[in-house]
Amino acid sequence: MIKVQISGYSRSEGTREFEILDREALENMIDDLDPADIYRRTFRMADGYSHSGTAYTYIDARDGSIHTCWIGSNSFNHPWDSFYEIWLCHLTTGTGAIDLDTVECLLDAGDPDEMKRWWEFEGSLEEFLGEEYEERKENVIEWDASEYSFNWEHICLQLDELYDAR
Repeated sequence: MIKVQISGYSRSEGTREFEILDREALENMIDDLDPADIYRRTFRMADGYSHSGTAYTYIDARDGSIHTCWIGSNSFNHPWDSFYEIWLCHLTTGTGAIDLDTVECLLDAGDPDEMKRWWEFEGSLEEFLGEEYEERKENVIEWDASEYSFNWEHICLQLDELYDAR
């Protein structure tokens, strides 16, 4: 464990000292994580919010635990309540969010018969797909998760900022 000095919002708040894991140990913990699992966790959180914000999964620099949270747009946590969050994955909610309930995501554009039937259908995508609807959504999530990798540049920037607070 090492100690870091974290400043509050203003000079009048001053700084506080906190203990965190040493950088090498934290980097090793991140390296041992499964990016696909982190993506799935983050997606499930994001999928639960229709209003504007960010779902994110982070590793806690104090103890190495993993947490998934949501924060509304234009909202911020106090530095003493968030300095230890090393974001591993984040997804936008609300406008600009990943929307799986679309023709592009759930229908096979390479299957002209399916596309033709869809364009002639007068109902929802869920009604059109029936029992396959949820399975196809899960397949899209799994595909996205399998393609996800950590943005090490972003992670290192966060770590640099945290460990420079010594």
